[in-house]
Amino acid sequence: MASPDSKMLAVQRLESAEDPGFQALLAIYRAALPGSERKPDAQLAEMIARPEYLFLVVTLGGAVAGFSISLYLTQSDACLLEYMAIDAEQRGHGLGQFLFRHLVEMPPQAGRYLLAEVDSEKLPSADRDDRVRRKRFYRNLGCREVEGFDYLMPPLSRNTPPAMDLMVYRRDLPEAIAKTLVREWVEDIYTHVYSRQPADPRIATMMENLPERPKLI
Repeated sequence: MASPDSKMLAVQRLESAEDPGFQALLAIYRAALPGSERKPDAQLAEMIARPEYLFLVVTLGGAVAGFSISLYLTQSDACLLEYMAIDAEQRGHGLGQFLFRHLVEMPPQAGRYLLAEVDSEKLPSADRDDRVRRKRFYRNLGCREVEGFDYLMPPLSRNTPPAMDLMVYRRDLPEAIAKTLVREWVEDIYTHVYSRQPADPRIATMMENLPERPKLI
C-alpha cells in the first residue's frame, strides 16, 4: 500500500466528547492499548473538557486514522504525551510522524520538553518486537531516553503496568539534564495525570540511583 497523499491528511483538535471524531478516537484507543494502560471512556470524556489537555486526531480523506492525547504540565517546563496511536490498518505509512510533527509545534506545547512514557524493551516480553519498534519510532523523531531511569507508572487498574522508560523531545535537546528537573517532571505527572502525591514512594525509588546529570541517549 502506497503512502497516502499529503493533501488527504489533516490534523485537528477535538474540543468536546460530543465531537463526532471522539468516538472514532475511542475505538482506536481501545484496540491499540492494553487494559493496564487504558483509562475508562468516561475519564477521557472528562479530560477532553480540561483546557490543559490537547486531543488531536489525524484524518485521512476526512476519516479519523489516529490520535494523540497530551497534557500541558502546569508545575514544570514540560508536556506529557499520554497516548498516541494509529489505526492498525493505516500503520507504517507516516501518519504517526505527521501527527507528532504537528503536535510538537502547537501552542502551548511548542518549545517545551515533551515527555513520553514508553514500554521498555529491556526485559523479555511476549510483545518485545512491538516495544522495540515503538522505541525506534520515537528515536527517529528525535526523542531521547533518560539514561538509567526505570520509570514506574502508577497502576490504572488491578493489572500491573508494564516496565517503562521515559523519553524526551525538544527541538534543541541538551546532552544531559539535571536530576532535579527529572524529579519535577515526574512529580508533575504523578500529581496531574494519576492524582498521586509528590511524596509517593515510587518517585523516591525512581530517583534513588539516578545520577545528578543523567544523559539523554
